[in-house]
Amino acid sequence: MSTNNFVKSACRQCGGHLEFPAAAAGETIACPHCGQPTELAAPVLANRVSDSRRKKLALVAVVLVLLIGLAAVLNLRRKFDRGVISEKNSAPVALAKTSAIPVVSSVLPAKLTAEQRTNDFAISAVKLEKTPGSSLVYVTGKIRNLSRRQRFGVKVEFGLFDTNDTAVGKATDYQPILEPDGDWHFKALVMESKTASARVNAIAEDRQ
Repeated sequence: MSTNNFVKSACRQCGGHLEFPAAAAGETIACPHCGQPTELAAPVLANRVSDSRRKKLALVAVVLVLLIGLAAVLNLRRKFDRGVISEKNSAPVALAKTSAIPVVSSVLPAKLTAEQRTNDFAISAVKLEKTPGSSLVYVTGKIRNLSRRQRFGVKVEFGLFDTNDTAVGKATDYQPILEPDGDWHFKALVMESKTASARVNAIAEDRQ
């Protein structure tokens, strides 16, 4: 009994099926189907090429998975870093809220909480308020037009002070028109996180 391994191939001329010992691969014979000379090619070579291609595709897939994973890790790291920076930036506001600025209550001296009158305006109910769900703080209150005429371009300005009563900045608000005996509920944005109190500097209008 022969111990040779037989493999199958095809004639390069007519495509007829050929079966021959593996050891004869590479030899040229006369095709039993068409009689033309043809080289015996072992199909195992094609299998090796196919295996090599599969290995390359698998390697490419692994590299793509690794790159996607690396991109995901970098994206999470950037989000984490932004969160840390945002927390650091918001820390002074949070500190001011807990140590100096009550959320709703007034922090102005008692003599400024009563109604003040100047230039035919009356200002009252002045306080610092923090907007719920955000870090924004405003100087709020009400201004009344005491005159019998319209007031145009009304502007109110406040001085801002820290817990040591040191000036840290200003806050302003603007109302285009204020009707006779009309009320204006102003909201002047506070930009200084150290603000602990506010005082009226001036109420003025554009003369028409």
